[in-house]
Amino acid sequence: MKLQQLNEHIYISDQINITDILILKNLGIKSIINNRPDNEEVNQTRSKAIEASAEKYDIEYYYLPTAPGNYTSDLVDKFAKLLNSATSPTVAFCRTGNRSINLWAHTQAPKHGKDYVSAEAKKIGFNI
Repeated sequence: MKLQQLNEHIYISDQINITDILILKNLGIKSIINNRPDNEEVNQTRSKAIEASAEKYDIEYYYLPTAPGNYTSDLVDKFAKLLNSATSPTVAFCRTGNRSINLWAHTQAPKHGKDYVSAEAKKIGFNI
């Protein structure tokens, strides 16, 4: 797991595995948003397994699968609602973190502008 803190409310990560959930709990993470559709790879940890582990550690879990490059207004709205309703700090993840950072950027650009979201993403290693 490559976990990167974007701000005090949200972290971005690549694929999370069941063994990572306890680490997240110990870091104080309260919510997980999974942006990776199941079955992208053969050995990928499935959403239901992550959800069960998160539940075991009393971490909120949300599944919002997103295809690469598919940042529709509906998905962006759903992601924004999750960010507003989920208990923070929250981890959003996908295979590499790219979809999650892009969804975050789409929710923040109307408020802060494209330059701001690009700069914030770049601070944690993403060029969007």
